[in-house]
Amino acid sequence: MPSTTANLLPFGVGDTLNPISDDGSSQAISLQQPFKYFGSTYNHIFVNNNGHLTFTEPLYSYNPILKSDRDIIAPLWTDLDNRRGGSISYREDTSTAVLAQVTAAVKQYFPNIPFAATSAFVATWDSVPYYNGGGVVNFQVVLAYSVHRSFILINYGDVAATTQSWLAGYHTVDSVNSYTIPVKSAPELSSSSNINVNGHWAFHVDGSPNSNIVKTIADNISSEAIMVHQGFKYFDCTYSQIFVSIILSNTLDAHTIRSS
Repeated sequence: MPSTTANLLPFGVGDTLNPISDDGSSQAISLQQPFKYFGSTYNHIFVNNNGHLTFTEPLYSYNPILKSDRDIIAPLWTDLDNRRGGSISYREDTSTAVLAQVTAAVKQYFPNIPFAATSAFVATWDSVPYYNGGGVVNFQVVLAYSVHRSFILINYGDVAATTQSWLAGYHTVDSVNSYTIPVKSAPELSSSSNINVNGHWAFHVDGSPNSNIVKTIADNISSEAIMVHQGFKYFDCTYSQIFVSIILSNTLDAHTIRSS
């Protein structure tokens, strides 16, 4: 597989190709298993050429505005043109190998959430040029899900710089759940992450709470990295994860309650 796609799940064999069309979209794709997305359950999905997935209707827009009146997943929303080359393809995969691979990824990224994938919807943009030229993009979005749990895994290969407007993230129709990947240039998508694996982003999106992290009390302990689904700005820095640390002392402070 070319180096530009080394970060991606295998694609091509068994995939359906999107039409070659400026601002085009797939037909409504029937899902073998419903996908839960922040309280909504969907049996259909659309793969839109300009770098996003929608559920109720196709979206032809190339102007990236996440705060719109729809549920949307946008691994890289910008003006793309597959008439100039590349391919946009998709499949719903229930093979043992792929389900094992995405299950392992979710368990690595979210170790406190019990999960075993029963379906994986994989959409891939392979060497698709920007509308105004100047380079191509390689990325993939994977919906990894079971009856109760849903996750988005976004994998980036090489992404060329562009002067076009673009963004990456997800949004819900009620605007309650929304996230924009906090990078300043499109190529940074390939070298950034919220899970400490460059070029990979992962989100828990079924709407159920994450499991609490419980650790045995010991001197100077810390939680594992806790993913923050919406970037937290702290002065000039934006963080997508946080750690909770506990430092124990051998002495009791003035607020200790003593038994009588």
